[in-house]
Amino acid sequence: MIAKLQSIPYLKNALEYCERGGELLSTNKCIGNSFDINAQMEKNNSMNDRCVNHTFHIKIRIAPEDKGKLNAQDWIDISNEYAKKFGFQDNPFAIYMHEKDSGKEHIHIVASRIQSNNLAVKDNYTHYRNMDFCRDIEKKYNLRRVKRVLEAVKNQEIFIRDDKRIPPLEKKIESAIKQSDSFEDFVFHLKNMGIKTKKGRGVGFTDEKGVYFKGSNINRKYSLKGIEKLLSYEQQEKQMNKINRPFPFKR
Repeated sequence: MIAKLQSIPYLKNALEYCERGGELLSTNKCIGNSFDINAQMEKNNSMNDRCVNHTFHIKIRIAPEDKGKLNAQDWIDISNEYAKKFGFQDNPFAIYMHEKDSGKEHIHIVASRIQSNNLAVKDNYTHYRNMDFCRDIEKKYNLRRVKRVLEAVKNQEIFIRDDKRIPPLEKKIESAIKQSDSFEDFVFHLKNMGIKTKKGRGVGFTDEKGVYFKGSNINRKYSLKGIEKLLSYEQQEKQMNKINRPFPFKR
């Protein structure tokens, strides 16, 4: 199982994306379609006007071989457990199912970070907390178990670049990959960061100033084939379970 959490500022777009691509399974302290839920969450988010990334966008996906093991209620229960673990169980949130009954079955949770005390739910250490959560859920629902392994950092070729426009674009591409496990997700997140994606025989990106860069010229791993590999379940699973902290994390 893979779980990802990102703090985002684009609530409306996230809700529309989740509704357009799937089925609403359940909500907490909000009702209706994406338009209605957005209005209710925006009202809740307005209690803290200092928090820019006022929304959580979570994606939880099972391994392809676990297809059919979870029903709708299981997913709702898992989502509620996730909300409790991360501290937004009393906030408005909505749960959407995507690609049901397929090898890519997954859910999205869109949640307000703003609590009744007007403070935002913390979003630190989420990578390790996600790993803890997935391991617990795999055990509870008899899903494919993943062992935590300490992987050596592999040396990758680094290009020496003089163009100062490339590093911020590369950072956004990296962020979008971390949030996605399909090319559609990847394009969606980049769009919300002001980056346009063009896919043909290869892939290229146009930044906020209208300058186009070929993916492989930004970094060799950002060729079309490279991005598709980074978005594969196997690579996502390895990345999620890579432990690179110098000391054990206590629950």
